[in-house]
Parts: sequence; structure tokens; C-alpha cells
Amino acid sequence: MNNNSILLIDPNFEPANSTNLNLLVKIGADTFSYAIIDLEKNFVHAVYDEQECENGYEKLNERLKNDSYLQLAYKQVTVATHTNNIVFVPQELFNENNIAVYTKYFEETDSPAVYVQPSAQQKFSAVFSLPLFAEKTINEQWKTATRLYLNAGLIELADQLNRDTVLLDFTVGSFQFIYLKNQKATFTQSYQFEDLEELTYFILLIINQLKINTENTELKACGIIHDGDEKWKLLKQYFKQIDLLTIQSRLDTNILDDMPSHYYTGLLALQQCV
Repeated sequence: MNNNSILLIDPNFEPANSTNLNLLVKIGADTFSYAIIDLEKNFVHAVYDEQECENGYEKLNERLKNDSYLQLAYKQVTVATHTNNIVFVPQELFNENNIAVYTKYFEETDSPAVYVQPSAQQKFSAVFSLPLFAEKTINEQWKTATRLYLNAGLIELADQLNRDTVLLDFTVGSFQFIYLKNQKATFTQSYQFEDLEELTYFILLIINQLKINTENTELKACGIIHDGDEKWKLLKQYFKQIDLLTIQSRLDTNILDDMPSHYYTGLLALQQCV
């Protein structure tokens, strides 16, 4: 462990039982986290989180060598990843027989695999691929793993919201932005920021470009943010209604009792996609 990482684990966790459990892995641009979950008993056995990584994929390689929990055999593995190779296509325009129409917009074209992920709650499909070295690492460790794009879990929370909403998932130095209008995801993007001034710039840019009515749009924030900190005070300047976003499910998250429950919303929300 280092100063930027934390491991929370159930003292009764039995690694020998891992083949009955699910592993959720989330790889951000500057973060790496995972959760070990028993979906039949709705129980969270472990959560690992590391902030301020130089590269999330490089951190995956490091943890695979040093973390015995990642080396266990699981019933199912789900990996949600940051990638610049992604296009969201409305279902009425999606043609599964001509994926090349969408991949031509990718920043990188050397990945051997392209994934299509229909949204359960939204009327679109995400077409994406991973960087070549990341695809190789994941395939070697978890060949049958389900690949998701980074925000997949949060977007599936849309059916729990009944008004226009902005979702923000913060790390120490970045945030995932999702704009839901009429319960439909209309915009999603990742941003990295150096300081509060740069964060302010991005928030104002997004509000202006998307013409968001901040009086009537609710903002829900999760990840590394606290009620009353600098980021919170900034958001309060521009949004009239702001709240913390926590996972609403039957999951027993007793191991997180000593931590802010909204820290791991984005990670635990991935279980909706399993």
C-alpha cells in the first residue's frame, strides 16, 4: 500500500471461495480500483482504490504482479476502462454489420478487438476499443472478462432519476461528466484538471456549450469530493440543487462504513452491468 491507496476487506473473506464471486475492475486515466462482490448474497467482500496514478493501465500491470486478490479465479470479471476510442451511437442508427463506420472516429486503430455495449436504460450502443497494450494485459489475465466503458455503471443509474441531472464522478485530479436530460444521457466526457481554476473553466465551458439550465438541473456528485470542500463550493456557485450520489441497491457495504459512501459509487454501480 502507499499513501494514495486503500484496501477495505471483510475479515471473514475466504479467497478459496473466489470462484463463486464477481470481480469488478475500474481503470481510469489516473486511478485504479476494484471490488470483490458476492452477487447472490449481495455482499461486498473487498474494495481497493488507488488515486493519483500516472497511468491507470500501468497501475493494472503493477497490481497484477503484486496483488494476490487479483490473481484469484472468479466466477465473472468485469473491467470498465478509460479509453479515447469510443463512439456512442443511437440505436435507430446503429448497424451491427458495419462497425467500421464508427471505428474510423477512434484516436487509435491498432487494437485487435472492438466491443459493442448496448445500454440497458438508454437507447444507444457504445462502440469502443482499448489501447493495444491494455487489451493484451486484460486478455492474458482475464480472457473471458466483460469489457465496459468507464462510465457504464453511472449511466445505468439514469432510471433512478426523474429530472434533468448532471452526474460528476471525481478523482483527485479528474472528473467524469454525464448530462442526463429527460432521463436520457445526452453528453458524457472525461476531464483532467490541475487546480480549482482549471476545474472552474471546464464547468463553465460545459454549462455554456450544452446550454444547461442550472436553476432546474440537479447536480449529483460522487467520488473524491466532500460537502463543503473547494470543489463543492465551486459547484454550489453555479448549480442551485446539489447532492452527493450514493449507490442505491441491496448490496451489503458494511466494509465501507468508515468511508464516505459516495467514494465508490462509480465502481459499485458497475454491478448493474453484470
